[in-house]
Amino acid sequence: MEWFEHDDFWELTYPFMFPETRNEKAEEDVLSVLSLSRIETGDVLDLCCGPGRFSIPLARMGYSVTGVDTTGFLLDIARNRASLENVEVEWVEEDMRGFLRPGSYDLVLNMFTSFGYFQNHSDNMKVLANVNESLRQGGKFVMEIMGKETLASIFHPVTDVETDEGLLLIQRHKIEDGWNRIENDWLLIDNDRVLGRWKFSHWVYSATELRNMLRDAGFSNVEVYGNLEGTPYNSDSGRLIVVATAD
Repeated sequence: MEWFEHDDFWELTYPFMFPETRNEKAEEDVLSVLSLSRIETGDVLDLCCGPGRFSIPLARMGYSVTGVDTTGFLLDIARNRASLENVEVEWVEEDMRGFLRPGSYDLVLNMFTSFGYFQNHSDNMKVLANVNESLRQGGKFVMEIMGKETLASIFHPVTDVETDEGLLLIQRHKIEDGWNRIENDWLLIDNDRVLGRWKFSHWVYSATELRNMLRDAGFSNVEVYGNLEGTPYNSDSGRLIVVATAD
C-alpha cells in the first residue's frame, strides 16, 4: 500500500490540512481558476478532489462535476458536504492513474500539490496523458503545486508548527535524486503522545520541467503563473500554477 492510501494519514491531518478557512476561500479560488482557464460552462473533472473543496462550489455554479479521489475518508466528507448543500456531484473512488474518460471534460483541475506522488516517472506521465485524453479539444487543465524554485528558496531540513488544535507537527525533509524528489518524515504529537508518524516522498518540479512534461503528454499551449490570480511566476511566487490546453 502506498503512503497516500493510508486513511489514518488523512484522518489525523485533516483538521490542519483542510481547515474551515480554506473551505471558506474555495469559492474565491474557483472563480480565479475559471477566469484563468476561460471556461464558462460545461463538464469539470476535479482530479484528487479530496473533501470536495473545489467540486462543490463548481457544482453550485452550474457545472457538471466529477470528483475523483483514492481516499474513501475524504470522499465521505465530500459526499456529506454536497448533501448538506444540496448539490449534485459524481464522486468516484479511483486511483488517478486509472481514471480515463476520453473527450468527456471541458476543464480538469488538480489542486493543492496532488501530483507527483508516484515513484515511477512513467506513472506520473500516464496521469497527464489520461487528463489530456479525457479533455475535449480546446479543454483546459489547471494544476496547482509548490514549484521547485519556491521550495528551494524556503527549504529547511526540519520544521515544527503548532496546529490550531494544539498539536505539534514535526516535519523532517530530505532532498533526493539531485533535486528530483523530496523525502518527508512527519511526526504528529499531542502533549507527550505520538498520534501518528508517516514517511513519504514525492517528485518536485520546476516550471520548465512541468511545462515539458505537459507538452510530452500531448498538450499544446502551456501557461505558467505564480498564483491563481494570474501574476507572473517568479522567485517570490508562493505557488506554481499551470494552465494547459488540450489539442
